[in-house]
Amino acid sequence: MQFTRRHVLSLMGAGLASTAFPLSARAQDKYDVNRLTLVVPFDAGGSADRMARAIAAYLPKHLGGTPVTVVNRPGGSGTLGHSWFIRQPADGTFALVSPTNPYLISNVLRNQGGLKWEDFFHVNGQWQDYYVVLVHKDQPYQTMAELLKDIRDNPGKVSCGIIPGDGGHLSAIILLERLGIPRENVNWVTYDGGGPMRTAVAGNQVTTSFISALGSEVIRDNVRPLAVYRNEVDPAMWDAPTINEAIAEFNVEVPVIEADLRTLTVHREFVEKHPQRYERLVAGYRVMLEDEEFKAFITQGKIGGNWMGPEATAASLQRSFDIFKQYIDRL
Repeated sequence: MQFTRRHVLSLMGAGLASTAFPLSARAQDKYDVNRLTLVVPFDAGGSADRMARAIAAYLPKHLGGTPVTVVNRPGGSGTLGHSWFIRQPADGTFALVSPTNPYLISNVLRNQGGLKWEDFFHVNGQWQDYYVVLVHKDQPYQTMAELLKDIRDNPGKVSCGIIPGDGGHLSAIILLERLGIPRENVNWVTYDGGGPMRTAVAGNQVTTSFISALGSEVIRDNVRPLAVYRNEVDPAMWDAPTINEAIAEFNVEVPVIEADLRTLTVHREFVEKHPQRYERLVAGYRVMLEDEEFKAFITQGKIGGNWMGPEATAASLQRSFDIFKQYIDRL
């Protein structure tokens, strides 16, 4: 299965993935549905939920007053929410706010929920993240090497919070594999969303977690970063070595898997059958992203607010899809 760049380009050629008129003019008309519901396939409190609630608070005034609400459908590392969303009417009354990378990618590749990639159309990757390895500040580990040696030498001592099937989980599994450490040496503790997992790390309920970095800003005061899954350090956010720098003494390298790309997504059928309504939604959404009050709100809340657009979003997701496809049998 491939990501549908062909579909994106054909939609753009038909005028569906861009705007034919100035956004400020097109965003004045009312969005002609009674209510827009944003589906979040995880519990309240996580990064996708916070992004969705920010959109719900500011989008109505750019949709001519159309109410926007959020519904959480957690379970199965996104499977239940993704499956529930795709069964809803494809008429613009429902949209999805989800970390498409990694959760929808993982759901599709693992054949969970009967999901088909081609049924989803990703309007925009609003918030791109990367992974960071965190421990509670009261844990003794000062370096990634210290943590890994304890996992190797003391099976069962170290617990790791994971969301099954996500990129952090996969990154941890690949790291142990490259080091020749049995995965059974780790006590894996599973969560169904970033909010509960961050609470566990911040509360010292688990030893460590491979978790989205930008979404974890809210627990900064409680944790210590040991490594970032990037090709360069990010001292402005998490001042820790890159993962391959952190494990250099072991003479191995690991792939740098991109973390959560949180997207605004709709049914592909909606885009194809209701093109004018779709364009109205995109126009209002894009104006919202430039709204000074919205930008101030998300800056304060440490929430991403980028416009990538359908084609760049599809390209980013393709890169992640290819890596997941290569390693999916490890999960």
